[in-house]
Amino acid sequence: MAMGSMILVRTVQQMVFVSVVLGGANGMYLTMDTSLAVDTLRLSSTNNNDTSHKKENAQLLGVWGVAGFIGTALGPLVGGPLLYIFGKTDEEVDGEMVYSIRGYGVVLGLSAFYY
Repeated sequence: MAMGSMILVRTVQQMVFVSVVLGGANGMYLTMDTSLAVDTLRLSSTNNNDTSHKKENAQLLGVWGVAGFIGTALGPLVGGPLLYIFGKTDEEVDGEMVYSIRGYGVVLGLSAFYY
């Protein structure tokens, strides 16, 4: 859905509007995702001195957090150089470098492949 809506926009104002809507939707999704992850953890026992469940729950949430958000950290590190390598052109608009559709196709194709 996000890719389709980004392809259909033609102006900067439309891009900003679509980005705000998709950003809000992503924020709602991430909130529910975290809530569901916490709800699946084992409840601590009635003995308040038993901290093994709390340590295990903290460890599981840490692993889940790293696995869930490593793509957000690595995406710009991989996508930026790929866009530069495959999409660099000699054109400039208002002093800004312009990238070709081929570069964006490589980056979006790679993200679709890994999705």
